Amino acid sequence: MRESVRRTVVTAPRRHPLAVLRAKAGHTHGEYARLIAETHATLGFGHMAARREKVSRWEAGRAIPERTAQLAIAHIHGVAQEHVDNRAWPEWLHLAYGDARQLELPWTPAAAPEAILDAVAERQQAQQGYLLATGPAAKSLAENWQDAMTEALTKVPQHLPRPGRVPLMWQRGTDAELGSVLQACTRLRTLLTFAGWFTAGWLVPASEQELRHVANHFATTTDVIAEKSRGLLTLAAEGLSLCGFIARLEGEHVSAQRYYVAGLRCATAAGAAELAAAIMTIHAAQYLDLGLHEEATELLTSAQTFLRRSRIPVRDPALPTLMHAQIARVHAQLGDDLGRRRSLSAGRNALESVPYGDPMAILPARGSCWLQLMDGVSLLELGRPDQAVKAFDPLFSKHVPELNLPPSVRSLYLLRAAEAQAAVGDTVGSVESVAQATTLLGGVRVAVSKHVQLALRAYQHLPEVKALLSASD
Repeated sequence: MRESVRRTVVTAPRRHPLAVLRAKAGHTHGEYARLIAETHATLGFGHMAARREKVSRWEAGRAIPERTAQLAIAHIHGVAQEHVDNRAWPEWLHLAYGDARQLELPWTPAAAPEAILDAVAERQQAQQGYLLATGPAAKSLAENWQDAMTEALTKVPQHLPRPGRVPLMWQRGTDAELGSVLQACTRLRTLLTFAGWFTAGWLVPASEQELRHVANHFATTTDVIAEKSRGLLTLAAEGLSLCGFIARLEGEHVSAQRYYVAGLRCATAAGAAELAAAIMTIHAAQYLDLGLHEEATELLTSAQTFLRRSRIPVRDPALPTLMHAQIARVHAQLGDDLGRRRSLSAGRNALESVPYGDPMAILPARGSCWLQLMDGVSLLELGRPDQAVKAFDPLFSKHVPELNLPPSVRSLYLLRAAEAQAAVGDTVGSVESVAQATTLLGGVRVAVSKHVQLALRAYQHLPEVKALLSASD
């Protein structure tokens, strides 16, 4: 059951980090095998057979290199032996191309600018079906966040209103640097407020540009803006979360995780516990997209436990509702329909019982129709695509004014609907759903599941379908 579920929920082809690293270096399997064997001998580890099949097995996940072979690979790519000794395979491979830097930064306000700059650095324009932090690393991420958030709360009173627009007191400053930061923040706030009006292909680069501007000024003028940093960091966290969501839709999971973790760092440094918990919950959804329900459970449990123990007032009912909906997905991936239905029921109760306060920009979806879509996602992951198709009906109805979703969010559910349609044999419907999702995102390449790719192949004579398939291969 578990293996079949994992095949259902993966939305992008899984590509092993070693395969990414080898391809980036420009080696064929045979060339890479010879390079490893030569390095193995040079390091004094003795003879090693240079077989391309061995590299293929490593990349397919069917075998794990011996420790000396791992040390040879590490030497080739400039990774210190201590990292190989302290991290599991293939986790340490990310250190070879810098993606893991986001996970190693300290959880301090001073490190927030570097976290932002790391996240918006030029990212790999390739779909990645894996994440940087899995297994014990995901657990460490959750634990480190809880410790940092606990410390941050001792410095920031939680009775203060959630920072929204840039505080008016900023406008009284005459300092040129402060004015420049204010302009960047105003532009970023505008992008977040009117995100539904922009295409993803334009929104992400524009947001990254403003985030980079904010981070650079934050790093160089901390003496000027220190007392206003809470609003600045909160705004950056929201912008990073938006970029992470779109990268997730594109199947660029490593890039998406870097955005999410950077956003989590900014929200934590700002002492914005409710926002940080929301980012943790959205990030857990990314793990579930890849069928990693154990890691998702770590993040969800951490967020729920922290809010409960810290007695943080939850002012947006969408947060507990989304938490329960993601827990329903965990139950679905475990084959537990009763647990799935109970979690969705708890989500409905939260949506109705939690008083509406100040809604968070990163949680734009609300209402019973939204929960119906989440029901569809969990049904799909439970292996019931026929029921899932019915749950996705609000996406295709013009008589559901309540379902007022931003384009990127609607695209997410359209892609899941396409999976369900492909699974029940509705090829035409699946193709149309993917086309709608792509149009809503302004032509951005979307990540589609293997089921949908197979359905699309019947229409590969169409230019737009051909382009989509070539981008997903």
